[in-house]
Amino acid sequence: MEQSGDIAGGPFACDVCGEVEAQPIDLYTRKSRRLREDDYRRGQSTDAQTEQGHRWAHRNGYAVRKVWKDLQSAYKDVKRTDFDRALQALAAGEVPALWAYAIDRFSRKGAEDLLKVIGKARVIFDMDGLDSNESRDRRWIINRAEEAREYSEILSRRVSDTKAEQRDRGLWVAGRPPWGLSVSRDRRLSEDVTPAAKGMPSRSDVVREMFRRVAHEGASTRDLARWLDESGVPGPGGKGWRYPSIARMLRHPAYVGWQMVQIGSRPTVYRNERGRRVALLGCDGAPVGLVTEAEQRKALSTLTRLAETAPVPAPEKRDTRAKHLLTGLARCAGCGLSAPFQGRSYACGGVLGGRDCEARASARGPQLEEYVFQCWLARLTAAEPDDPILHVVSERWTARVRPEETEEEQAARTALRVAERGLQRLLGDRQKGVYDGAAARYFAPMLRDASDAVELARKDVDRYVGDGPLSLPFLSVEREILVEAWEAADLPLRRDLLRLAIDRVIIRKAPRRGTKFDGDSRVTIEWAEPASSGA
Repeated sequence: MEQSGDIAGGPFACDVCGEVEAQPIDLYTRKSRRLREDDYRRGQSTDAQTEQGHRWAHRNGYAVRKVWKDLQSAYKDVKRTDFDRALQALAAGEVPALWAYAIDRFSRKGAEDLLKVIGKARVIFDMDGLDSNESRDRRWIINRAEEAREYSEILSRRVSDTKAEQRDRGLWVAGRPPWGLSVSRDRRLSEDVTPAAKGMPSRSDVVREMFRRVAHEGASTRDLARWLDESGVPGPGGKGWRYPSIARMLRHPAYVGWQMVQIGSRPTVYRNERGRRVALLGCDGAPVGLVTEAEQRKALSTLTRLAETAPVPAPEKRDTRAKHLLTGLARCAGCGLSAPFQGRSYACGGVLGGRDCEARASARGPQLEEYVFQCWLARLTAAEPDDPILHVVSERWTARVRPEETEEEQAARTALRVAERGLQRLLGDRQKGVYDGAAARYFAPMLRDASDAVELARKDVDRYVGDGPLSLPFLSVEREILVEAWEAADLPLRRDLLRLAIDRVIIRKAPRRGTKFDGDSRVTIEWAEPASSGA
């Protein structure tokens, strides 16, 4: 809507009828939800409010400059863009008056929003018959605003209590159920027996098959999306399947039969007042669930493992293999960034990305490589049979040459990482305030469950930590045998041999230019530790 005339003085033309009036006025309209034209509540829609505001403005010698419109709640802590702009226009003197349909349409936060404009500009609440320019009306305006706030809080509490009571009875109150489940008129969940597509089993059976393919065949979410699209199964929105949506589906608590509540951006297992999980009950009173919790955990562990091992596609086909012994191992002590091979030296890579490093480290390639090799040789030849370094070498060598023997162990370690991340995410959400207020009762039982999941996964990992025979890439740790094996190895194998025992090679800046390389004072080697020690 374009402004006509001068706001500060002189005539102003109405934005609808064009009639020239004395002063401009803004209208603020709000509705909690969009309504169809055939809805009987259309009388309170923003269109109806706008029409009534125009009539009031013309009767009282005003011309409507702009209509501000919000289609969302006035009480929830959400950003109402037009409401904020309307108040800013009043405070800046862009318009001398603001019309609102009613106090509860304006705000349900009590006097908090009203005090921003009362006494500074004219605000008219048409349905309430109140005008902030009238001294006798100010108290009524504030009182009515507080009443609207109290009513909204009571209504919100009643709705929350009602939903909590329904959840405790095992009813579904969260709107549309997850795909593969259906809800009856009395809010009971059951399996959706609708055929997923022509010639396909039911939707609930398709969900079970999705979990089975991920948990037992290692299928990815992309594999599932491709399979569903090729089978002609429409997605939850009636169109094709998107793999992020499938990933969210597989995490949903309802598929394992647990009641849920939305906390933050994720559906979370609901807890009653005693902190216990509540089962979703079907029409026969029996728990509803399509898969077991163990099946869901296994599927989620598979997704995590696939994400961790997914190859990053190269922009073009070229030889990306490392061409230097310590590429990937070397780090700059000044900034902690990698120190790739540049020219004739391993040097801090921060400058390559445009970063500053006050202690930029650099070391000549042949000298640094020889020093690291001699340290590696000395560390292994001095190791006793029970030295942890030999166990970590054995673990890593077995994973390299016989990966099939470590698949179950890797799955167990992946499950542990998933559980540890869940615990860390829960603690992070607590620190961010997600579990403040009404959600506080969910934190303690969720923390207990997350901690138990970590302990259970840790026990599974411990089963693979034993005193079995060592698997080493060489017959013994005798110096002559190691040197002979090293000299016979090509560059890729040498790189692998170093990484069996070394995690990092940290380089410090030379004390002054031209100083002879001294590995003992300038290099720190971080030796590897058995995977079990980090579990």
